[in-house]
Amino acid sequence: MKKTITWALATMALLTVLTGCKEEDEDEISSGDVNKGAFLVSDNGKDYYVVDMGGYPLTKLWATCNIGATNCKEYGEYFAWGETETKNDYDWPTYAHCNNGNRLKINKYSSVATNTYNNTPDNKTSLEDIDDVAKQRYGSKWSIPTREDFQQLINRCDWKCGHVDGVWGYLFTSRENGNTIFFPLAGVRDLESLLHSGAYGFYWSKELHNRLVDENTSNNNASTLELKKPTNPVCSTYEERYIGLPIRPVRKR
Repeated sequence: MKKTITWALATMALLTVLTGCKEEDEDEISSGDVNKGAFLVSDNGKDYYVVDMGGYPLTKLWATCNIGATNCKEYGEYFAWGETETKNDYDWPTYAHCNNGNRLKINKYSSVATNTYNNTPDNKTSLEDIDDVAKQRYGSKWSIPTREDFQQLINRCDWKCGHVDGVWGYLFTSRENGNTIFFPLAGVRDLESLLHSGAYGFYWSKELHNRLVDENTSNNNASTLELKKPTNPVCSTYEERYIGLPIRPVRKR
């Protein structure tokens, strides 16, 4: 009888321990691990948090959240490439830099005559200040990242694909100073729909895609940072310019 009681008590104690333990989530990223090293900068009378991800003096400072977001977990606003306002419908007919909504008549930022308005490319391959929403919103020290900015981030950091409070994204950790930033997998806006959020993250660079995809539509694509759960981050990818993507701005030191 005594052994039976002892065994029962031991079983109850074990069950209490097991039910009281929370299963470890290997994909979870603690909110305390995000935006390590963040500090305030002021531009045009407004304060913004930025993070130094290493590489001084060649690299820029990274904003802690996307344009239009108030924290790193929010997706923020979506922009067609080279546009500075959001909209409800992301499509070629609503795109600012083609003639009469025709993707075969690009009228700004073109390097090939084939699908350029009047067959006259302007040979502009990087956004001017007037079309850089980061510069227009935040001030002259800010910009949309270049491909090189993204590549420096990838080269200098370790990364983890996981979730912060249920929001999936990529945490970049500088191997130089241990500072961190988080990019949510915000998906894309195509027509009137938000697609692939929580699975993919594409972020605009300020440059046209530099590889010929199709000679008839070679001006139609701009370079992106691609974050695709759970693969390596890459910055050699592209999206069509009319697509709505989030933007993570950078700032000169």
